[in-house]
Amino acid sequence: MLLHAGEVTEWPKVQHWKCCVLLRVPGVRIPPSPPFSKSALHDMTINGTTVPAAPGMTVYEAARSAGIAIPTLCHRDGLHPSGGCGVCTVEDTATGRLLPACASRADGAMRIETDSERARVHRKAALELLLSNHPADCEAPCQMACPSRVPIPELMRLVADAQWEAAEVLAQQYPVTCGPAPCEKACRRKPLGGAVAICAIHRLLTGTTKMQPHAESKHLHTDKPHFRSRMILPETVLLSLAREKGVRTECAENAFTRQHAIYESARCLQCGCRKADDCRLRDLCAEAGAKQTAFAGERSAVVRSEDGRGFAFDSSRCVLCGICVRTAETMGASVAPTFRGRGFDAQIAPPLGRTWTDVAPDVLAACAASCPTGAMWGITEKRNDGKGIASVF
Repeated sequence: MLLHAGEVTEWPKVQHWKCCVLLRVPGVRIPPSPPFSKSALHDMTINGTTVPAAPGMTVYEAARSAGIAIPTLCHRDGLHPSGGCGVCTVEDTATGRLLPACASRADGAMRIETDSERARVHRKAALELLLSNHPADCEAPCQMACPSRVPIPELMRLVADAQWEAAEVLAQQYPVTCGPAPCEKACRRKPLGGAVAICAIHRLLTGTTKMQPHAESKHLHTDKPHFRSRMILPETVLLSLAREKGVRTECAENAFTRQHAIYESARCLQCGCRKADDCRLRDLCAEAGAKQTAFAGERSAVVRSEDGRGFAFDSSRCVLCGICVRTAETMGASVAPTFRGRGFDAQIAPPLGRTWTDVAPDVLAACAASCPTGAMWGITEKRNDGKGIASVF
């Protein structure tokens, strides 16, 4: 497939995102159209409205200056446009072309429609191609099943790291209200050596032996358009994601100790996303009605890594937008996240021969903050004064 500068063609009828890799080659930027002369006409039409566009302005910038919203995923202000994700696609009815708004220079001859049927279909297909290689849970099944909406993955991380004070503070914010342990019935470890002993850990941390009356949780999520991706992986791969591969601890509740809790929490697969309520991909998929199963095929290998200083990376949540790479470039970092591999094997990683610990903490913090999904994050801890969270960085 041959792509002209700034132009996106129709998606070919394929059954896998790999077939469209030419649209998203890591490290390759879509070159913008040549700049206009200062004497050129810079008034363009967007959604039937005349919009003035300064020389060098992109379609996205022109639309935004007029208060017209265009969805984006791989775009960030202050970074060189990539135009690779396809989410900002608009239609130029003057030429019949589909264009990436963030990387296409505005032209007076353009007649842009930001919400045409063709543009919407293309955006949805672009999102579904990303989802076909996104085998990750937006929310952990255990947390969704919990009547109190306990943030179970976060609680398990704190216990596994023996951060008892922080774990107790977090656990005590959520009442122990359930008897039949719906969280454990939903646990993905259940067929893999038994469910994690979530309820025993919760009771240990809260000192609760009796259930409290059920009340509607104050921690329920806001009423956003619903979308949830799922961790669709073979059991062998799932088990490899746990720190502890052993079977469930079976003992009387009054004999359940902190050592048991550390072991059990290490069995957790960490299914949930740490940015479930702040994930740009999730919001876009909900708005577009995208489906995770629209395209079938292989999935890239899942790589989870930490640097020991609070930074962590999960490749199953990465969409190869390159924002972290471009963010580090603007900071002038000599050692920074980069694209490794080509095509289907492409992943974000430290430079060849380096590890995440070789990357400066401030660079990793900036990359994690700019990541539009839960692929990168810095571990945070609750303050005892109840005033929010403090970064480890």
